[in-house]
Amino acid sequence: MKVIFDTNIYISFIRNRSFDSILQQRGTVKYLSAIVLMELWAGARTKKAERLMIRLQKPYKDAGRIVHLSVNDYITTGSILSRLSSDYSDLIKKSDFINDIQIALTALSIGATLYTENRKHFEIIRHVLRGLKIEYPAP
Repeated sequence: MKVIFDTNIYISFIRNRSFDSILQQRGTVKYLSAIVLMELWAGARTKKAERLMIRLQKPYKDAGRIVHLSVNDYITTGSILSRLSSDYSDLIKKSDFINDIQIALTALSIGATLYTENRKHFEIIRHVLRGLKIEYPAP
């Protein structure tokens, strides 16, 4: 089973070792969304955090398992934002929501299950991205 973890799963793991069991779960093929990688690097404000990021990304990079967006994914992101603009006008202006759409698209593009704590954003996204598989694990 292919899996992608949302940024919040990694952050919870880094802060207090939450989600250790799903991050170490056997029988899954783990991928890293390039959008998640960007968000994690944006939060790496110390040398220690940068070293941690280098260690975290290395196995994904070495295995060729960092998932990038395609041109069509950017078009789809814009289309989703347009469709949601009347019902969620405040939300679609936020970069984290836009990033979450793109994270969902990276998971969908490879048929991966997305693990996240962000039920609010991803339940909205799931309604427009049929076929998106999401898990909301308990810490």
